[in-house]
Formats: sequence, structure tokens, C-alpha cells
Amino acid sequence: MFGLSKNIIKQALDLSPVATLIVDLKAEPQAVQYVNQAFEALSGFDAAELIGRPWAQLLESAADSAADTQLREVQLRCHPRLGAAEFLRLDLLPLYDGPGAPRYWLGTEQQVASAAEQQDAEREALLSVLRDARTHLRRLDGRDSATGVLNRRAFEDLLQRDWVLARREQRSVALMVFQLEHFDAYRDVFGRHAADACLRKVAHAISGSLRRAGDLTARYADDRFAVLMGEADASQAGELARRIADKVRGLAIHHPRAMHERFVTVSFGVASVVPDGSLGQPDLIDRAERDLADRPAGARQLSAG
Repeated sequence: MFGLSKNIIKQALDLSPVATLIVDLKAEPQAVQYVNQAFEALSGFDAAELIGRPWAQLLESAADSAADTQLREVQLRCHPRLGAAEFLRLDLLPLYDGPGAPRYWLGTEQQVASAAEQQDAEREALLSVLRDARTHLRRLDGRDSATGVLNRRAFEDLLQRDWVLARREQRSVALMVFQLEHFDAYRDVFGRHAADACLRKVAHAISGSLRRAGDLTARYADDRFAVLMGEADASQAGELARRIADKVRGLAIHHPRAMHERFVTVSFGVASVVPDGSLGQPDLIDRAERDLADRPAGARQLSAG
């Protein structure tokens, strides 16, 4: 440190992004001796207008006595130039060149946020904690945080349970998979919050169409929902899927980038099997996914059988 020249130290101060000035307390009157480029930018003053200027002329309040060596912060009135702040608050540190009273003030831009900014930051931090806690609780409860319906893990657990029961009783299990068409484009246009609101409306339309206590709705993927039904064949599942697709279309959620209509719509795939030793839960899911993939986008008709 002692090997640094005054020129190097001055260059460091000049390049600092923090507005800085130095006041000579021994001068008569006390005067500004140095300001860096960041101070010029914030205050609206040129260095030539400040160097040698009496310190007292810059202080906003007369209570901030220029001779008071106990000061720790002051407020300066800036030049009314375009882009300059109205006031600039500085933290003051004394600099000594020997024993006794300080020789200089080192003033740096105050970095502490205002009380209002601190309150806003604290409020946002609290809201973030509450959101994270709510999401965590919903995951523990098996619920999707955005829509409130079952999440994929809970869906797979219940599918496994129903599969075992259906295999034992030799009854059918039906699955419907719904995909929101061009949902990424919807999110790009309206943003995440609107996209979540759209998902909630679609989830409510799907779950509200189920009439039997054992039927369930889950968010299966980012843009997909699954409906699990017991004792239903492909024809019954397909008929319900068509009604649900029409119901979602009837929500009239505007979608300016939809390929076929200007509203949010869903395509769907269905499958129904009676579990036996040659089939597993993944087979039911694969069949519904293949049916979804084979169906033209925007199609609302299900082929017989």
C-alpha cells in the first residue's frame, strides 16, 4: 500500500463508480479540493465549478455546519441540469495528516436505501417467503402450485393404486390427456402470470366437467392435463374429452397467436384398457399420448372405437 503513488490513488478515485469528493477543512473558507467523474455525473456540476468552491455553499441545510467535525452525513443541493439528481446525500469520513483535528472530509454517495425502499424490499422478501412456503405445502399435499389440481407425482401414485384395483377386479381404466395448443406462444405474449391464470381456468373447466367421485384431474406437464377415469371405455372417455374441449373453447380466452382460432383451445388423446399381466401403467399413458400425437391440431372429433 505504501508503494502506491499519489497519481495511482487519484486514478483509482477518478474511476470509482461511487460519487466521491474531498473537502479541505484547513482552508479559509473550507473548500472542495477534489471530485471524481461519478460525482460530476450525479451532482450536475463540472469539476471546474466545484474545485475551490466554499463547502458551506453546497450544503442544503444550515444545520449542517461546515465547521462541525462531528458530522457523519450531509445533503447537498445539486445543479439543476438535465439528468442530475435534486439532492445528493453523502456519508462523511475524516482524513488526518497528523494528530489532532481532521484535515479533510472524504464524502461518498450514500448507499443506504431510503426507508420506503427498505419497506418495499422487506415486503417483497416476505411475499417471496410466503409464496415459496405455499408452493412447498402444495407439493407436500400433492397439488400443483399454479392450478391447485393434483401434480404429476400424485397423479402417478393414484394411477398405480387404481391400476392395481382395476387389475384385481378386471375392470377398465381410462385416461384422457389434454394439451393446450400453442401455449408457449400464449406465455410469450402475455407473460407468466397471465399464463398461470389461463392454466387455472382450463384446470377448473376440466375438473368441473367430472361427475364421479373417483375421477381425478392432474397437471401432467407444463402445458398438459390428465384425467383418470375408472370403468370407462374409449368411446365414453372420448365423448367426455370432446365436451371438455368444447368447454375450454367456450371460455373464450383470447390467444392472438393460435394457429386455428383466436382463442385458447385444447387437443386431446384418450386410451382405455383392462389391466392384465401384459400391460402396465406406462402402456396406458403411451396409448393416450400416441392418440394425442396422431390427432390433427385443432381436431374436435374422435374416430369411432
